[in-house]
Amino acid sequence: MRLALQWLEWHPCAPVLLAGTADGNVWMWKIPSGECKTFQGPNCQATRGKILPDGKRAIVGYEDGSLRLWDLKQGNAIYVIKGHDGHQGALTSVACNKEGTLVLTGSVDGQAKLINTSTGKVLCSFSSESSEVKDSMQEQDSNSVESVGFCNVLPLVGVAYLDGTLAIYDMNSQNLRHRCKHEVGIVHLQWEEASAVVSTCNLAGVVTLWDARSGAMMSEYRGHSSEILDFTLNRDASVAITAGGDHKAKVFCLQRPDR
Repeated sequence: MRLALQWLEWHPCAPVLLAGTADGNVWMWKIPSGECKTFQGPNCQATRGKILPDGKRAIVGYEDGSLRLWDLKQGNAIYVIKGHDGHQGALTSVACNKEGTLVLTGSVDGQAKLINTSTGKVLCSFSSESSEVKDSMQEQDSNSVESVGFCNVLPLVGVAYLDGTLAIYDMNSQNLRHRCKHEVGIVHLQWEEASAVVSTCNLAGVVTLWDARSGAMMSEYRGHSSEILDFTLNRDASVAITAGGDHKAKVFCLQRPDR
C-alpha cells in the first residue's frame, strides 16, 4: 500500500530523513543505509513536523489538532497536547526557536500556540483580531494560520493568515505589535537569519519584505502569473527562490537600501 507523503524534514546534523504520511505515521530513515523506524500517530494525517535543534526530538502536528513530541532514539512520545490545550483543527505549520526551547504552531482553527518544549505547556495563544462575528465554518477556514516563524534577533514571532494578515507579536508581552496587510492570502513566511526582516509570499504571486520593527513594507517582487506555493531565502537573504502554481521556479535578487 502506498501512502501520500505530507512533509519531509532533514535532520539538522545527521544523514537522517523524517517524513509524515496520510495515515498518521512518521517514518525516519538513515541515509544511505535505508534503516527505518516508525512513530505511530493517532490514525489521522501527520500534517506537519519539525526536528528540534538538539536532533533528539521532533514535534509533529496532526489533522485532529493534536501535537506529539517524539523521542527519536527511544521511539516514544514524550508528551501529547490535545483537547482544550491543543488545536481544534488540522495543524498547518510548526516552527521552533534557535535554542529549541519554544515551538510555535499554526492551525486551520485560526490559532497560533506558543509551547515550552521541555514541559509541553502552552504558554499563550495568538489569533487574528477581527470586529466581525464569524458565524460560519467557511469564514473560520478563511482565517486559517498558514505559516509561523521566530525572529532570531528580537523576541518577536510572525503569524501569517489566509485572510492576508501578517501579524507580528511580542513574545514577552504576548501583544500584537504590527498587523501587515496583504490583498490576498499569505502562503509562507520566513525570517532573515540576522535581522528583523520577514519575507512573505502570497496567492497573488508576490514576494514581500517587511520591517518587523516598524511594520513597514520594504519592497515587493513580482514575476509569477499564479500563486507562489513556497519560497526560501539564501543564508544572507540576498536571494529568494520561489515555486509557483504557474509551473515555474524563479530567482529574485533582493535589494534593500541598507545593503
